[in-house]
Amino acid sequence: MKYATTAKAVSCVLAALIAHASAADTPYYSLSTTPSGPVSQAHVPQFVSYSFEPAFWGEFFGEPSAPRNLTFALLKHLHERGARPIIRAGGITMDSMVFDASQALSAVRTENAKGGIYRTTIGPAFYDSWDNFPAGTTFVSTLNFGNDSLAIARGLAMASHARQAPKIAYYELGNEPTNYPAGRWRQNTSAYVAQWREFTGRIDAAVVGASLGKWWASSATTDVTGLRVRPSDLIPAGINSTGEVGQYSIHSYAFATCDQARAARATTANLLNHTDLTRYADVEILPSARAAMDAGAAWVVGEFNSIACSGKPGVSDTFAQALWAAAASLLYAARNATSVHLHQGATLAFQSDQQLNTPGDDGSPGFSSYALLYPVASSKRGPARVLPVFVSQLLVAEALGGGSARIAALATPVGVKPSEFAAYAVFVGGSGAPVRLVVLNLRPYYAGQGAAVGALVLDVGPHQGATVKRMTAPSVDEKDAAKVTWAGQSFRDGDAVGNVTVETLGPRGQVVVRDSEAVLVTFS
Repeated sequence: MKYATTAKAVSCVLAALIAHASAADTPYYSLSTTPSGPVSQAHVPQFVSYSFEPAFWGEFFGEPSAPRNLTFALLKHLHERGARPIIRAGGITMDSMVFDASQALSAVRTENAKGGIYRTTIGPAFYDSWDNFPAGTTFVSTLNFGNDSLAIARGLAMASHARQAPKIAYYELGNEPTNYPAGRWRQNTSAYVAQWREFTGRIDAAVVGASLGKWWASSATTDVTGLRVRPSDLIPAGINSTGEVGQYSIHSYAFATCDQARAARATTANLLNHTDLTRYADVEILPSARAAMDAGAAWVVGEFNSIACSGKPGVSDTFAQALWAAAASLLYAARNATSVHLHQGATLAFQSDQQLNTPGDDGSPGFSSYALLYPVASSKRGPARVLPVFVSQLLVAEALGGGSARIAALATPVGVKPSEFAAYAVFVGGSGAPVRLVVLNLRPYYAGQGAAVGALVLDVGPHQGATVKRMTAPSVDEKDAAKVTWAGQSFRDGDAVGNVTVETLGPRGQVVVRDSEAVLVTFS
């Protein structure tokens, strides 16, 4: 009943805002639906995708005969909306991963006394569990490059190919080589390329050429390191001289809690600053994206999230994360990323000796606070539950419409701060007019501000029969997913709660978007 009361209160606030917006003295902002830049490529249903740390595979997905229903419920909601996520079984723990054909469990962690994972052993059940995913799901088969062992990498490739070859979309050798020991390739790009090509060539031969043209290349971070291996570095160095690369991958984390200095900058206000988010993407990511596209190849954000080193409680486990995830995903869609893989996992003590996040006192996982869900109960995070960010995935999936949609950014209306606003037009087929609009009001509205909540009243022009779906919460710092809704429904325990709420666009074409809220407008 507490949830019902809260939902009613939010509805009343929204009704008051709409009524206020009708007053003659309320300013309207004209939102042009003409793109301010180029229109993207047509997007495939795989655009909304994910990356999961192999070490925590059992927690997120269970075993073949005992699947983790909460995680699969979320994937089902996405499939029902036309999305077909590619699952990357990747992250830092793939670079200590080994295959043991005699192991019964999907994944077993070997840790030091402080909870640092220095080996993840997977068995046949790891790959057999792929059969529990919704029909149409494909995977990135990830291979250990960190141990500098061709035998280990080749063993993983052969095991995945033997059990799930039809479901493997790509293979990936190594995670974030930018973080490898400096002596590995002596900071030399050509040395990295030579070993990468040696390993991939031998692995291609071992699986009878099945992976040729199906490799992800790079998987670098945007950290400034001595080893330059972003796609923009690898392409001119000849990484694809024999045609093995299928896509180029780069990782995106603009903030971090790996040390106290960076943790201090990881605030809600900074996270939702769209000017800074765009600047990061265009400075750190776009040069590699352009290099890939200029080479006639696709590029992906193979791993991304808001705050590296497992997020920041009070920021990445709130509704702010949902607004950020929607904004970041759509920004990369407009820049022609083929897929974006939102990372899921738990605290990894080997990432940094200064990081903010730690495992539970009992050694149980300290699940990342930026994750879609806490898949099992733990001493650190409490009961299993879905986090507020999940609704953003539904918004993006519905905005892109299950495939073929093209997207373009819209100009910020005059009088609105660009740092607090983002809007996109969605086109389908050869239509010259958008079929959908996404509008995000990123101005933070915190709990306790009361009547200080503001709203944008946007004029998008009259459209007969246009509808509005709303992604909303009582405040930007709301942590309870039961109070966070997409089109009137919440998903805290996996199931949709509440009735779908679809509003009708006003006859004059005005849509009200409260501070810390997003809407999807669909034209008839």
